[in-house]
Amino acid sequence: MRTHEKSTRAFIDAIDGDVARVIAEGIAISLPRSALPVGATEGQWMEWTTRIIPPPAETSHTEEERRRMSKDDDGGDIKL
Repeated sequence: MRTHEKSTRAFIDAIDGDVARVIAEGIAISLPRSALPVGATEGQWMEWTTRIIPPPAETSHTEEERRRMSKDDDGGDIKL
């Protein structure tokens, strides 16, 4: 495993439409269903690997996406 990678086991708790709820390290997380491995179903375990990557090249699309995602962000802590 590379230094900037982390693997975590996660349980696929529920899939409802385009949203999946997984439990990793005791915390439930909602993800887009498309983020799951192809063929993943409720009740399965998966290994979830994340890594640090360089920022994407600036394009009008990435700036638009950043604005959309931060539109309702008050800058405070994440509310679960």
